[in-house]
Amino acid sequence: MKEIFDRYSGGSNIMVLVLDFETLDCEEAIATDITRSGCRIRDTSHSEKNKLIGLRLSGLDKMVKGKIRDILEEEVRVSFLFEDDTKREKRKEKRRTVSIAASVLPGHGMPPVSCQIVDASLSGCRFFCNQLDDLPDTIALRIPGMDLPVGGSIVWRANGYAGVKMNWQFSGKTEFMAAKTIRPPSLAEKAGANGSRKRTLLKQPHIIPAR
Repeated sequence: MKEIFDRYSGGSNIMVLVLDFETLDCEEAIATDITRSGCRIRDTSHSEKNKLIGLRLSGLDKMVKGKIRDILEEEVRVSFLFEDDTKREKRKEKRRTVSIAASVLPGHGMPPVSCQIVDASLSGCRFFCNQLDDLPDTIALRIPGMDLPVGGSIVWRANGYAGVKMNWQFSGKTEFMAAKTIRPPSLAEKAGANGSRKRTLLKQPHIIPAR
């Protein structure tokens, strides 16, 4: 089995999906020089040092968490943060106001329910939903631009708003190294993109006032 950092090291380029945890924005970018500890990302809008991002690659069942270490002229250097590392990095989370039309997947045979995400951070988000009382505490959110729904738990409800703890599933180092291959995720087709290389989440012009 050939490890992925051998397969994609050097000048190889691969398309990846980059997720901003603070805004839930998604974009397609180019990853290169993939190693055991990180990679370089080109054609990305991210330019904030020490920012946490998620990298989605087909061939891996879970997202890889990364941290932007250096900002260069046309690329950023990213260090991987694996869930099974003994040393965990901690920082105070930022909560950003957003306006994202998404869907709640209640499960139990219930159909998807429309919602509006109004703010977000790494650990969770807040959304407004007209059918909030019908939702169970354990849900999944389908966010435009992402190929897989994200599990979550509703921790509070008030006046049509709900606070959700996001259950992000991140890759561990052993899982990452054991992957036979990685390839560009076919996210454009799954998300309904119209052929553009870069895609961000659908934004709505109206912001629901904060609670």
